[in-house]
Amino acid sequence: MPVSDPTSGRTFIWIIAGLLFVSLMTGGACLVAYMVLPESETTSWIPTLGVTLVCLPWVFWLLTFIYRIFSRCFGCRFSIGGGAGAGAGNCAVNADVEVPPHAKGGGLNRASSVASHESEMALTKSMA
Repeated sequence: MPVSDPTSGRTFIWIIAGLLFVSLMTGGACLVAYMVLPESETTSWIPTLGVTLVCLPWVFWLLTFIYRIFSRCFGCRFSIGGGAGAGAGNCAVNADVEVPPHAKGGGLNRASSVASHESEMALTKSMA
């Protein structure tokens, strides 16, 4: 599995922050335009759009907060576009691997890496 670029996460964060900032500024501009422009039937959608765009960062924050709570409660995280698991959740439990008693207390589960043969795959392919 190829190693993901560690700077790609920072780029993704900057893209999301930029989109939320543009949403906030556009929503604020819509609300200012609603206050400045004369009232007519064509401008009735402007305050709805403005409030929606201004509330979008709050909705994003609320969904992120709920995701973090549920991911910690259920021990399940999902990644998008690479990294650990390459888009799949790391919720799977290997029933064949016996977990030592000291690893059950909330520490890292190193038993799954002991039974893994992923590091031997490159060697096996080069020998074929």
